[in-house]
Amino acid sequence: MEWYEALILGIIQGLTEFLPISSSGHLEIASFLLKTNPSNNLFFTVLVHIATAISIIYVFKKDIYNILSGLIKFKKNEIEFASKIIVSSMPVGIIGLMYEKKIETLFTGNMTLVGSMLIVTSLLLFFTFFSKKDSDRSVSFKDAFIIGLAQALAIIPGISRSGATISTAILLKVNREEATRFSFIMVLVPIFGILLLKIYHGIINSELIVLKDNTIPYIIGFLSALISGIFACRLMLKIVRESKLIYFSFYCLAIGIIGILSGCYDKKNELFTITPVQEISKIREIALSASPPSLDSTESHLYLVEVSELDKTIKLDIRYASTNNFMQSKFYKNARAFLNEDAAKNLIRANEELMKNGFGLIIYDGYRPWFITKMFWEGTPNDLKHFVADPEMGSVHNRGCAIDIGLYNIANEKPVNMISGYDEFTEKAYPNYTGGTKKQREIRDLLISVMKKNNFSVYEYEWWHFNYEKCNSGIMNFSFDELDSINSI
Repeated sequence: MEWYEALILGIIQGLTEFLPISSSGHLEIASFLLKTNPSNNLFFTVLVHIATAISIIYVFKKDIYNILSGLIKFKKNEIEFASKIIVSSMPVGIIGLMYEKKIETLFTGNMTLVGSMLIVTSLLLFFTFFSKKDSDRSVSFKDAFIIGLAQALAIIPGISRSGATISTAILLKVNREEATRFSFIMVLVPIFGILLLKIYHGIINSELIVLKDNTIPYIIGFLSALISGIFACRLMLKIVRESKLIYFSFYCLAIGIIGILSGCYDKKNELFTITPVQEISKIREIALSASPPSLDSTESHLYLVEVSELDKTIKLDIRYASTNNFMQSKFYKNARAFLNEDAAKNLIRANEELMKNGFGLIIYDGYRPWFITKMFWEGTPNDLKHFVADPEMGSVHNRGCAIDIGLYNIANEKPVNMISGYDEFTEKAYPNYTGGTKKQREIRDLLISVMKKNNFSVYEYEWWHFNYEKCNSGIMNFSFDELDSINSI
C-alpha cells in the first residue's frame, strides 16, 4: 500500500463513518477506483477502525465518562442508557454472527449494489426533511431496538450507518441531539466487537501481519482517520441540529447514480489481449515448418483420452478454438480437450470433490500440439514470454499432462468470477497473489488445494494451469484430426 492510498482511505473512513454517506460504500468505491482493497491488509483495517473509535470517545468523552461513572455508582439513568445501547446492538450482533459468510460476499466491488444502497440512504435522509419540528423525547427501549435494526441494515455496503440510525431516530420523533448522541455512542459496541473478532480471526488464520514496508502508510492511515473522524463527528452534531441532512440526501443520490452507471459499464475480468509481434498467418507458417525437439517415440497418443467423453459434468470452454483468447485468433479447428489417461482420472476425482463444495470444472485447454506452443512463443513480446512455454523445451501441454481450468457454480451454471481472467498476463494470475476479494482468494486456494490432492501442481505464474506430477509421456505434435485418424486405425 502506498502512502497516498493510506491517506485517502483513512480520510474516507474517518469522514464517512460519521457523515451520513456510508463508509463501507465509499471504501468500496475508493477500492474500485484505486484498484486496491484495504480489507486485504487486516492490520490496516484494524488500525483505521481503532482511530474512528477513538474519535468518538474523544468527542463524547464527557458523556462516556458520565455513563461509566454512573454504572459504577449504580445510577438509574446511566444504567438505563447503557441497557438501551446493549439492546440496540443486539440486531447487528445476531446478524453479523449468523450471516458472516454471506455478508462477506457483499464486499466484492459490486458498484451496482453500492449505488443502489446509496440511493436507499438518500431516501432515508430525504424523509427526515418532513420532520422539521424537534421534540424533547428521549430514546425508549423500543426505539433502541428499532434503531438497532437500522444499524444492522447498514451492514450492506452503501447504507450509511449514521444516516440510517439518526434518520430512524428522527422519524421516531426522538430529540435530534439525543438521536445523534445515541447513534454515535451505540456504534462503539459493534466497532469493538468487530475489532476483537478481526483480531481473533487474524491471529488464528495468520492474517494479522504487520508489514515493515507499510509503517509510514500505517501511521498516515491512522492519523488521517482519527483527525477526519473528529472533524466529521463534530460536524454531524451541527448538521443534525440545524436540520440539514437533506443536503446529504442529494449527495448520496448523485453518488448512487454514478455507482450504478459504473457498475453497468464495468466488465469483470475483461479479456486480456496482446498484439502478436507478427501476423498470425506468418507465425503459423513458421511454426509448421520449424523442427520440434525430440518427439516421443513410445506412442503416447494411445494414452490420450477426450475428457468430455469421461465426465459430462466437466464443461468445455476451449479458448483456442475461438478468438476469445489473448491473441484473438483461432488455433484449433474444434473445441476438444484431450488429456493423459491417468491425469484424466485424477482430474475427474478432483471435479467430484469440487462439486461437493458447489463448483464444477471448466476446461480452457488440455493437450496442445507442439506447433501451437511454437506459435504462442513467436507471437508473444519478449517481456511477456515467461507466461508462455519455450518450444525448445516443449510444454507439459504437448505431453498431454497439463490442463487449464476454471470453475462454474453448480447452483446457476455460471462461471465463477476469479481474481484474474484466463490467460491474463499480469500479477493477478499468480497463485500467491494477495489481491482480489477474500472470497476470490478462498475459491482459488480451494481449487489449488483439491488439484494438489489429486497429483497436480499449479504453475507459478498462472492459477489456472496445472501439471500432472506423474506424467510419463513425451512431446507430441499431432493435431486433433491426426489423433482421430491414428486412433481409428
